[in-house]
Amino acid sequence: MSQRIIALDYIRVVAVFMILLCHYFLFSDLNSGVGRYCGGTGNIIFFVVSALLYGVKYHTPNGNKEAQIDCYSFAIRRCIKLGSSVWPFLILLVTSYIIYNVDFSWVDVSLNFVFLGYLGKLPGNGHLWFLTILIVCYAEMLLLLKLKSIGSYVPWLIIVSSVIVLLIGEKMGIPSGVFVAIGMFGFVFIKANWILEKSKEMHWAVAVSMIVLNVLALILEYNDLFGYSRVLHFLLTGICGLSLLSVLLKIVPNKNSSVISFLSGISFEIYIVHHTLCDGPFVKITSWSCGHVYNFIALVVLSIIIATMLNFISKRVSKFLMMMCGK
Repeated sequence: MSQRIIALDYIRVVAVFMILLCHYFLFSDLNSGVGRYCGGTGNIIFFVVSALLYGVKYHTPNGNKEAQIDCYSFAIRRCIKLGSSVWPFLILLVTSYIIYNVDFSWVDVSLNFVFLGYLGKLPGNGHLWFLTILIVCYAEMLLLLKLKSIGSYVPWLIIVSSVIVLLIGEKMGIPSGVFVAIGMFGFVFIKANWILEKSKEMHWAVAVSMIVLNVLALILEYNDLFGYSRVLHFLLTGICGLSLLSVLLKIVPNKNSSVISFLSGISFEIYIVHHTLCDGPFVKITSWSCGHVYNFIALVVLSIIIATMLNFISKRVSKFLMMMCGK
């Protein structure tokens, strides 16, 4: 299927809005459970949207390969695509750290420059762990494409394996929630066409039940589900992310919108820049005295403005790097 799925633009905007809500709730005096629901669900949507796009591109409905991929070329293009936004942001961020005398580690900076932020958190910007897991998901996708055939049991095996690793990791005290995202990515990549078909054909009763599931999850998170069981939190928000994606695929119109297209186009940059506005060492919008509604509006507006400028820089950096690499 080569036709562009316009509905995914809307879904990206929903996901990035949930991430903004997540960090606003987490870093303000509002209920942190709401933030964890929005963050867990929104992040899963971000991952599975990428998996859906690549799955549609590289797999036929029966799970066999539709197109070949040059792994080396793909890796170079993805690194340039991600880096053209991340690297300018990090340069500006580190410069600001130095100017404002913020304590940071050069080791952590180096790790973030090679998309390993999961292993080294920068002050006010720990959210860059997302890039590390995205790279792992890309590697998972390339591995799946290298397999000569993919049995019908493989996507379910990926899900079960990710849950087992989650359980073992949490038992050992190792942060393992990201394995749910990795498992969901592999599942959706293989089942992309099936998910699209079933989402469009979904009966309204099923759609309503999925919405109810998300509401119940939000209520549980509001009442500190995370405090009772981290594992249940990760599993539930993983299911909520995939179910909410399916519902949105059913109800969102596949119609062009210049505003939605613009916001979707800078969604990655919004993801990158917003966190330091929520809880950064330079500004903390969540603690402004204007009231939460006005503070959140300020967060959205400033994130969009800064993301637009970063996107402007990113396109030019990407073009230059592609030319240097002969791509």
